[in-house]
Amino acid sequence: METTDQPAVPALPAAFARFMRESCRLPLDTFRALPGAHLPDLPRRLLDHRRDMTSTLADFHGSPLRVDVRQVGHVDDFYLREVFLRTTATDRVVEYGVLAVALAQFTLAQRAALTAGRTPLGTILHDFKIPFVSAPLGFFSAPASRLPPIPSAAPAAPECFGRFNCLAQPTGEPLAWILEILPSP
Repeated sequence: METTDQPAVPALPAAFARFMRESCRLPLDTFRALPGAHLPDLPRRLLDHRRDMTSTLADFHGSPLRVDVRQVGHVDDFYLREVFLRTTATDRVVEYGVLAVALAQFTLAQRAALTAGRTPLGTILHDFKIPFVSAPLGFFSAPASRLPPIPSAAPAAPECFGRFNCLAQPTGEPLAWILEILPSP
């Protein structure tokens, strides 16, 4: 597996980087850049695309997803949260995520749905018919030992794979920045 010696953290809003580092206890040097083409087959299939992860993982697992919020924060105009995405069918964790949502880009009703913490961001975007584009900012590997424990039915693998993504309006205004990590297969 080819990785670089450079951290894979792209330019992110300062509030998001600080929330990841201080609240989620994710050292930013944990993430090692990895070209999408060098991801293992299954992580590449689930990460290397321009769709939202909620829909992608729901389709792959054959189940709608629910959000399990670990913690939230509000800094400046950002709603920040650390989450697990779980299938509704089996309650299996299918993603660990950290996101920063630009609340100013959403209506009051959409903000209420976001901050209620019951629905994944991707589901909210689709339910409210909010047009968006997904633009992965980079892929990475990370030692599982440096990540929060991600509940999984399988024994923990030594490394996990993920991506940084930005969801934006078609006109370019960012809606959210997201750290998306797959648990061990």
